[in-house]
Amino acid sequence: MAKARAKPNARREVRCYLCGHRFEVSTRTMSTTCPGCNRPIKIEDVVVKSYLPVNDLQTCGKIKIARKGRVVAKIIQSGTGIECLGTLEGAVETDGDVTLGPKAGWKGALLQSRRLLMAEGATLDGVVRVPWVMLAVGKPIFLRAPLTTIPGSEYCLPRSLPARRTFPWRISSLMYVLRTGT
Repeated sequence: MAKARAKPNARREVRCYLCGHRFEVSTRTMSTTCPGCNRPIKIEDVVVKSYLPVNDLQTCGKIKIARKGRVVAKIIQSGTGIECLGTLEGAVETDGDVTLGPKAGWKGALLQSRRLLMAEGATLDGVVRVPWVMLAVGKPIFLRAPLTTIPGSEYCLPRSLPARRTFPWRISSLMYVLRTGT
């Protein structure tokens, strides 16, 4: 039985999480040196199944946190996106989507992503900036959409919240609800 192999010319575009330089690599590449800053970067996907305390969790691929997984880091950077069924603690920055499962939670200073997808029961605690796009020169731009609305509801998630305060967010019945008090 023959194994399915990637085409020899199959390539994908990645962005260096250190300098912001965009370049192409093979789909089978696990790590490489950035041609922009000449520093080593990780390209492969990261899967976390248990507790992972690190200073920085950085990859140009996707980060997946399993149901019993927990990541505690100062900076969590992903090029393709983050899928979380467990717990994330730290500043999150990704060019892709952040997907939080039913019992997932995030706590940190700042969450920046292109889209935020939450299942009922997921929690957020911190400042959220959605949509967010990082340019190749390393300067973030904020798209002109002032609010991210949920179809069929009158509630909206602010694009960014005040930096000095954190707000715990919870999704209930396909609407974002700001918890007051505790």
